[in-house]
Amino acid sequence: MTSALPVTGLGSCRVDELAGSLRTELARLTYHLRTPATKSGITPTRLAALSALARHDHGCRQGDLAVEMGVSAASMTRLVDVMVTAEWVLRQRDPCDARAFVLRLSDHGRVTLDDLRSESTSQLSADIKHLTEDERAILAAAIPILRGIADRRLGATSGSADNKSTTTHGFLGGAATVSGRGGSPS
Repeated sequence: MTSALPVTGLGSCRVDELAGSLRTELARLTYHLRTPATKSGITPTRLAALSALARHDHGCRQGDLAVEMGVSAASMTRLVDVMVTAEWVLRQRDPCDARAFVLRLSDHGRVTLDDLRSESTSQLSADIKHLTEDERAILAAAIPILRGIADRRLGATSGSADNKSTTTHGFLGGAATVSGRGGSPS
């Protein structure tokens, strides 16, 4: 499958055409980057939850994780049960409130996530090696733009306040802090 828009015609295209082409190509790429996780029995939702927990060094309450991921409490309960059973996640009493539980990545969960990130990064690196220097420069220039779009989208879905600094993360790892409107830790 090829892109709906020729690369040379992007400067004058309509916004909705550009958005459609970007959505299509990001979906195609994301699908292939998730392949290692899917082969390991880790669904995209499980992968997102593991990635979110990896960003919470001191753990995260289940309700907070549900809000962060935009899922219902009932869905999060089922998801956490699966992740605890798979030994990717530890469910421990909150030291500040014995009535509550805190979720943390287990050592097995961290190794699993790190292995998946490494494999996906290696696949993407192999693809990037085939690009010309000019194509790599264009791709590098697009990253802050894509990050800003993601931050605005995440801010819109989480209902966070405007004008705050936010740190973004992807399942491939890495982090960047962006100041401006909207966004929540992702």
